Amino acid sequence: MDAFFRTHTYLVEHVYAPVRRRLMDEIDWTDRMIGIKGTRGVGKTTFLLQYAKERYGATDRQCLYVNMNNFYFQGRGIADFAGEFYRNGGKVLLIDQVFKQPEWSKELRRCYDYYPKLQIVFTGSSVMRLKEENPELNGIVKSYNLRGFSFREYLNLQAGLNLEPYTLDEILLNHEKIIKKILHRSVR
Repeated sequence: MDAFFRTHTYLVEHVYAPVRRRLMDEIDWTDRMIGIKGTRGVGKTTFLLQYAKERYGATDRQCLYVNMNNFYFQGRGIADFAGEFYRNGGKVLLIDQVFKQPEWSKELRRCYDYYPKLQIVFTGSSVMRLKEENPELNGIVKSYNLRGFSFREYLNLQAGLNLEPYTLDEILLNHEKIIKKILHRSVR
């Protein structure tokens, strides 16, 4: 377990996330089982690490990031690992690329049933079936999609801005005020 914590600490300390994704504020982080889906390269790993950094820091052993590509998980299940983490005071397990684990949905269900105070946040492919087609997870997982950067997020990244999101109605009703506000920020 110590090797996993060393990796977690290193990754969280060195995560580079210059733009805070809006999804971070849209997720109900009190849910016990949270699935984050997205296409390859969209930033799911960075998203998990950024969450760990913001909420727990790099060295809090209540939170642990693991990647299912790790050889340790060849022939070992998620539930057994989660149980060891839980018995050692773990509260939040961040599992990246959960679909790499055979029987991943059954393993997550076991975690949910056996460790009632453990929260699991996992990432997977945008084509993963999490609810309707997955009887093990139906009703227990909250699913979210991490999409590519919005134009606003892209501008924030490229220009070093911190533009807030606006609804279509806000843009239609207040476009003149909004553009003045944006131009004022970007001229500096």
